[in-house]
Parts: sequence; C-alpha cells; structure tokens
Amino acid sequence: MGTKEKQARSLLDDLRRPEAYPAPRPSQVTQVTTHISWVFLTDRDVWKLKRPVDYGFVNYTTLERRRRCCEDEVRLNRRLAPDVYLGVVPVRLGPEGYGFGADGEIADYAVRMRRLADEHSAEALLRRGALTPDHLARLAGRLARFFDNTGSAPEAGAIKVIRDNVVENFVQVEPFVGRFVSPDTLDAVRAWQLGILARHADRFRGRVEQGRIRDGHGDLRLEHVYFEDAEPIVIDCVEFNERLRRGDVAADVAFLAMELTARSRADLADRFLATFAVESDDHDLYGVVDFYTGYRAWVRGKVAAFLAADSSTPPEKAARKAEEAQSLFTLARSYVQGRLGVLPVIAVGGLIGSGKSTLAEALGQAGGVPVVSSDRIRKVLAGIRATERAPEGAYSAAFSARTFDEVFRRAAVVLDSGRGVVLDATFRDRALRLRARDLARRRGRRFLFVETVCDEATLRERLRRREAGPSVSDAGEALLDRVRAEFEPVTELGVGEHVRVDTTGPREAAVRAVLAVLPV
Repeated sequence: MGTKEKQARSLLDDLRRPEAYPAPRPSQVTQVTTHISWVFLTDRDVWKLKRPVDYGFVNYTTLERRRRCCEDEVRLNRRLAPDVYLGVVPVRLGPEGYGFGADGEIADYAVRMRRLADEHSAEALLRRGALTPDHLARLAGRLARFFDNTGSAPEAGAIKVIRDNVVENFVQVEPFVGRFVSPDTLDAVRAWQLGILARHADRFRGRVEQGRIRDGHGDLRLEHVYFEDAEPIVIDCVEFNERLRRGDVAADVAFLAMELTARSRADLADRFLATFAVESDDHDLYGVVDFYTGYRAWVRGKVAAFLAADSSTPPEKAARKAEEAQSLFTLARSYVQGRLGVLPVIAVGGLIGSGKSTLAEALGQAGGVPVVSSDRIRKVLAGIRATERAPEGAYSAAFSARTFDEVFRRAAVVLDSGRGVVLDATFRDRALRLRARDLARRRGRRFLFVETVCDEATLRERLRRREAGPSVSDAGEALLDRVRAEFEPVTELGVGEHVRVDTTGPREAAVRAVLAVLPV
C-alpha cells in the first residue's frame, strides 16, 4: 500500500471516531462512499469530503481544488437549500489524528450540512409508496421559480457544447462495453442522440432564444429532494463542473423524470413534467425532454459503472451497481423507439365561469398530460403576471388570433413528442373548434370537445369570486352576456367528438363524465 493510500485509510479510520468531531460529540458516525465523496453522518450533521479522484469530468486531486469545490458547493446549494449548508470546515491532523478540532495542520476540507431526515427524501417516499403528485407539483413550482431567478447561461445551449457533452459521455462508457453495456446498445443510443442534435438543431437553438438555458442544478435525483414542512429542499447540485450544471432547464427536470421512470413510475414522471411545463410556461420543453431523459439515463449508467469497476467499492455494492448500470443503459436505449402517440387531444371550452379551466386542469392531472391555457398565454404575450389583469387590448381580435396561434403551436410541440394534450379556452368559435380537431386528425389522434356548463347561480357566483381576488383568468361577470351571445352552438363536430359536462357538482364527477366518453 502506497503512502497516499495509507494516509487516506488513516483519515477515514479517524473520521469514523466520534472523538474527531466538535462538542457535543455524536453518539455514532456512519461513513458512506460515493464515486466522488466520503460522507460521514452524525446525529445532527453531515460532513462531506471530496475523494482525491480524477474521472475526467471531475478532478479533486489537489487540496486547493477540493477546498474551492467545497466553497462552491455551499454557495451553489444554498440556492435550493438555504438552511442546510452550514459552511466549509478544515480537517486537521493533530496529536490524536485527523479530526475537526482547532489544532493541527490542515489536511483537507469538508462541507458541513444539517442532516435531513431520511424518511423525508423523495427516494424514501417513493420506496414506501408515499410520493404523491402533490409532492411533485410543489417541487415543480419551486423549480420553476428557481430557474426564473438563477443565472442565464446561453453559451451552454450551443449545439456544439451539447454535442461535446454527448460524445464525452459515450467515450467514458467505452471501457465498459461488453461488461456493463452491449456494443449494439452503445451504437444505437449514440446514433440516436447525435441524430437528434443533427436533425432538430432548430429546437435546441430555440431553447437558447427563449432563455431556457440556465445555471441549474445538474443532478436532480430523487435522493437529493426532501419534503419538510416548508418548501421542497434540493441538495447536492453539481459544483465541480459548471459545464455539467449549466444547460437547458429541460435537462434538469429530465433527470428526475428519468429516475421515476426507472423505478416503474412513468405516471409520476409524466405528471411532474406536465406540471412543470405549466408552472414554468414552457411547453416547448417537450421538443427536447425525451432526448435529455435518455441522456440522463446514460449518465447515471456511466456513474454506476464507475462505481462497479472501482476496486475500492465493496463487492456487494459493486454487484448492485453493475446491475444498476446495465438497467440504466437499457433504459437509455428505450428512448430510441419514441412514444406511440395514441393519447387524444381534449379541448375544454364553455362560457366564462363554467368551470372549464378547473376541469381542464383535472383532466391534465388524470392523464399526466400538459394543459395549454389561452388565459395564461394571453397574459404571457401581454407581458404581465398570471394574477394581474390583462390590458383591454389583450382582448382585441388581432391579439386573440395571436393568442390562439400560440395555443396551437404549443399543443403541436406536445403532440409531436408522442404525448396527449388538453387545451383550455372558451372555444366559442366553430372555426377554433375545427382547428383543434384538425390538429388532432393530422397526427392520427382522437379529438374530443368538452363543453362545460353549470346553473346560472353558480356561474355568476364564480365570476364574482374571480373579480374579488387574484385569478389566472380576468374575465368577470360584466363579460358574461357578451360571451354568451358570441358562443356559437356546437353543430360542426361528429358523433363522439362533443360532450356537455355539468360542473356544478364535485370536480371528480365532471372528470368521470369525460372519462366515460374518452379515457385519457
């Protein structure tokens, strides 16, 4: 055993002792080894050291690099976990060995964190069947706000940058071909990912123009997400390589979607993406998210392969990681086939206050598909927040035409990804309803127009409540008579393409009425 290996062994042995920690001493210390870190869990805190490894995409081989990356880890992770990352502390070599005392020469650095309860992680919740769509909806909203406020990084969205990342990813897996991944799987996934970049470069350029390239998280996994009483907490972003952290927001959320899919919960993955698309006003993510989901599966397969092949990994864990790598490489290949594209187009319309938006949202949740709302788009185009009143000009004929052009453009992006979509608008014009049906027919999808109705008293009470408080829609009671007069009777649709649903009662009853006609 060499000198560095002996020092590392001594360091790990010493830090497993409660005496190595400041008062009050922990009752016990548990060590966890990852591919890039040594983590020591105490009663209240977590102490995380960088392993002196160089995998190409991460290099912790010098003390200065490790110190700097510890500082970056604290700074960057406080964005989504502000009260978890307590600071950077030196590891000192004193008379009694390595520890976190005040005396001795600095031998290394560690990140000190507040220890989060294991049972609150998304990983633990999923394992015991307790991770719900509500958890993921809260996370989607938190992430949407985070991406709105984090730094823009347009250079990271360049096709060359993305392609270089993809190529590097495959190069780093090549040593494991024949061991953890078959040659034909590597060839198929590589050809598909590079082909997407070549054939659909306009989609990726569009993401740059839309401002969707951000300094994000880079490692959005189930085990890094926690649900306490307040907002969701997300820890352990990629601090060691900004190239792997900065990129399309779709690449970040794709990581979590991939993990859910890998755990046989594609339903939760779809719900999470659909909610994030609405919360972030980003339906264009569907043009690239499957590419990024396959990419993330390959990344995780690569990391598992590194651990499986590492001689310091305990045999039982190495065998588990080898199986995990094989499974993830297979998952990456599954995205090559694409989705079947059989889910319908559901257009939900009706008088203002008739419950169309509430029902549209519920149908989207039931089917795990995104909702494209004309009210939200109108306000985006007007440059105002969702809860503000739209200016009068936002209801002109020209502005309405622009709004619906955007509704149908976004819906087409979603459908072309192989998913279904719910459209939320009044659809008072026959021409708009026929346009929605044509959108579905051109892609071989079934179409259903759901016309929402309710009794007059309920209708007017809803509109009065809307006027009294913040709402995505700002159409109030004063507009009711006008909208009713302009609503063209539904005579243009065929059998099975139109259903009237009473929303006066519980939302669940209205959803069941739609599903009875056309399962989502």
